[in-house]
Amino acid sequence: MHGFAIRGALGAVSDDFDFVPRLGKIRSQGKAKTQLKRLKRVVAKGRLGTRGRKSLPPGAVRHAGRGKVQAALARHWSNQRARRVIVKVHIARAGPTGVAGFAKHVAYIRREGAGREGEHGKLYDRSVDEVDAKAFNERADKDKRQIRLIVSPEDAEQMKDLTQFTREFMGQVEKDLGRRLDWVAANHHDTCQPHVHIVIRGGNTRTGELLIDRKYITQGFRARAQELVTLELGQRRLREMAAARSNETAREALTAVDHDIARSLTDGHYTPESERGGLSRFDSAVVNRRLRFLETLDLAVRQEDRRWAMRDGWQDTLRALGRRGDIIRTLANFEGRTIDTSRLHALPRDLNATGEILGRLAATLPGDELRNGTTALIEGLDGRVWSVEMTEQEAVQLPKVGGIVSVGRKALEPKPADRTIAAIAERNGGEYSEELHEAAEPTSSPTFRLAHKRRLEALRRLGVVQRNTDGTWVVPADFQERALQADARKQGLVVDVRSWLPIEALVERHAETWLDRMDSDLLDGSAGSFADELRKSIYSRMDWLRSNGYSLDNNGQLTREDAERLKRDELEKAAIAESARVELPFADPGNWDQFSGTYSRLVELAQGRFAVIEGKEGFVLVPVSSEKLNWLGRNVELNRSRTSILWSLGRSKIQRS
Repeated sequence: MHGFAIRGALGAVSDDFDFVPRLGKIRSQGKAKTQLKRLKRVVAKGRLGTRGRKSLPPGAVRHAGRGKVQAALARHWSNQRARRVIVKVHIARAGPTGVAGFAKHVAYIRREGAGREGEHGKLYDRSVDEVDAKAFNERADKDKRQIRLIVSPEDAEQMKDLTQFTREFMGQVEKDLGRRLDWVAANHHDTCQPHVHIVIRGGNTRTGELLIDRKYITQGFRARAQELVTLELGQRRLREMAAARSNETAREALTAVDHDIARSLTDGHYTPESERGGLSRFDSAVVNRRLRFLETLDLAVRQEDRRWAMRDGWQDTLRALGRRGDIIRTLANFEGRTIDTSRLHALPRDLNATGEILGRLAATLPGDELRNGTTALIEGLDGRVWSVEMTEQEAVQLPKVGGIVSVGRKALEPKPADRTIAAIAERNGGEYSEELHEAAEPTSSPTFRLAHKRRLEALRRLGVVQRNTDGTWVVPADFQERALQADARKQGLVVDVRSWLPIEALVERHAETWLDRMDSDLLDGSAGSFADELRKSIYSRMDWLRSNGYSLDNNGQLTREDAERLKRDELEKAAIAESARVELPFADPGNWDQFSGTYSRLVELAQGRFAVIEGKEGFVLVPVSSEKLNWLGRNVELNRSRTSILWSLGRSKIQRS
């Protein structure tokens, strides 16, 4: 009855509007119950189950982590008009050296130059403006992991107080995760984009491990930060959004527009016609402008059919260009040796043993800040300034700024497993499977064939091969070459310090120096400013040696006798200086076979780097490698043989020095 009445009344207004409500049963909730069931299922996934809880150790959890429900809700809170925030997360685990890496990261974010006026970064937490870093590290002494965040609001310069924002952000995170967190943070102003470093203790099984759901890591952190920034500054206006997107078309860096292009590629080609139905006129114009700009960088080529062909590695090239821009902006406030940024080049990924970068360390800048990385700038003999991204383990091998260093990679050889896979695939039309392997090598064991499948799976994650649903593998014709390239990307750097001292300190030094033993052929064809300076230093060094009575051979090199005499003189002088500092006598290496003491510090000489080991009745100076840097400050035992010195720490031993 009521349905006909409504229909008749509306019909008088407009004959085109036909609305007939369908009435359900009395007290029926329609689909509300179904939606309620769905919500309960989602909540149940993020709730700690009671089953088997008594057998769990204190603080342990069985589910994937906290924050799953909050991450799901966060997707609805975020929208296109929210203020943009970049959040990077890294979960560091205690390595072979224990939690020493955790303390290093806390020191890393407090480094000099991170503050607004170039001062040290200041640590703070929820209530204290200057936190004791030592106390925080002591609390984390037994932790298994450390959670590191970088939070970078796009409009950080417009915000009133980054510290207050961080405290509100972490307070909301604590509510989402349902527990109180032990954290410290530091604001950084050493780049064009102010950002916040946050370190959260990961705990252990005794105090309660902090396990965070993957979705909260990838979505929840960012959504909470965007919510707070949007609450302070308001939503982005459409004009601001359009201007920001337009500005990305001419940036020499990887942008959101590039991600849109990458998602629309088919076999490395972008087809504008296929996107007209999915993009607005404005977005289509932005993409076309970006493609034309990439064409000027030789990263995209427009074809006759109006499609765009993207160059191989175009995204990696844009990332490198973006990093180059970051380095140039950082160097604008750099105090030290003047560096010509027009000669700045990134270290090529495919550098191997056939080539190395030899030069002077011009500067060290922050690199991968989540992993304590370093960017080393090296003035090469070829006149270029090379930027080299280094891990924490590689960077500790560097000398001080001004030292001479070479950087390269070891030569890679094809793995035997790759040769076997390539041979089987070549005989079977580019296909590999365990059955084909067994047919080709009937004597091979299942374990041996499984190792090949694991190798293929690792290469699949790197995009080298494809796996079919039936368990077979599609192996490309250039498989071995592509596998080598994939291995090269993961290969570490080989850092060789040629001189721990700058060349200006070597010219008149009473020691055997790198200038005395370097190969003069290295300068053939070199035309850079550093090469010119090095030539002058070599001639000045030769004049100084002759004027002081040292003998040179026909090649202008020091004779072996004089080189050994200069080494002894330098070591004796260093021993005298160190003896006055520690007020202990020097123990000559010829007078002891065993020595124990504290590895107190490092001394850098022209002939190399030496460790100072202080015992009860004296001290010694012994050559030291970078592998032993983690032993600094600990008690060590030395056992001397004719050719080497064996280091030991407690009952453990490492390689000879």
